[in-house]
Amino acid sequence: MSDTLRTAPDGTEVRTEFQKINACAKRPVDIWTNYLYYPFSLRLVYLIRNTRITPNMLTLGSLALALLGCLYYARGDRAALTLGLVLSQMSYVIDCADGQLARYRKQYSPIGGWLDQIADRIKEFALYFSLAWGYTRVHPSAQHVWRWAMVALFALFLLEYLSQTEMFRVNGLPRRYNENGVPIEDTPQADAGDRFEQARRLRALIPFKAFTIGEQYFAQLVFIAFGWVYSFFVFVSILGLLMAVYRPLVEYVKHRRMVRRNQAAANSPQSS
Repeated sequence: MSDTLRTAPDGTEVRTEFQKINACAKRPVDIWTNYLYYPFSLRLVYLIRNTRITPNMLTLGSLALALLGCLYYARGDRAALTLGLVLSQMSYVIDCADGQLARYRKQYSPIGGWLDQIADRIKEFALYFSLAWGYTRVHPSAQHVWRWAMVALFALFLLEYLSQTEMFRVNGLPRRYNENGVPIEDTPQADAGDRFEQARRLRALIPFKAFTIGEQYFAQLVFIAFGWVYSFFVFVSILGLLMAVYRPLVEYVKHRRMVRRNQAAANSPQSS
């Protein structure tokens, strides 16, 4: 498996199969998904690229692993939490791989997208419910953890709704995709001294810049590895609700800036 370009006899550069698979990964993403989970998911796709395994099989396999992890989470003891965490993290790696395999093979289907969304919501509910259940088994007096668990789930479901909804469109244009089926973000070129774009670039260095699904799984990795179940629920609840306000505000600012740039371009002498 080589990441380097190969040179054809005529001197042209040819991409390796792994590079073609790598091009099918959604980017930009959070740093945890890009550097922690993608290295495993991309290599998994490389290994199974010529097999009969389909993207939908990966989706169902990811769901099965997560539900198996929930059985351990529901026990609540440290050993069980560790096993559940390993299975949960493996589940997310496979979850990343199903879309990459679909884009690599051009195997898109409405049922595949629907199945992926349904599986993700089932996993979220099962993981958080089982964590709360296991925690109260070990700490019977801590029934108030259920409140935080429900708030955390509400925040995650709200964030997913926001990510799937195009709140603002420029001139009614739908979202665009490149030749690999990866969404293209319509980000205007930043002018020198553009503080908003400078802030966005700096925000990319923040560990939890938008609390995307990859950041959620990494938070689960850190907190559950130390057995901090209660703190995990509190963290997800507070950060998730903050991001439910922050994300629409950023999208609105981006939308207004795009509209102003388009209007300025239309009114410029060169466009007349």
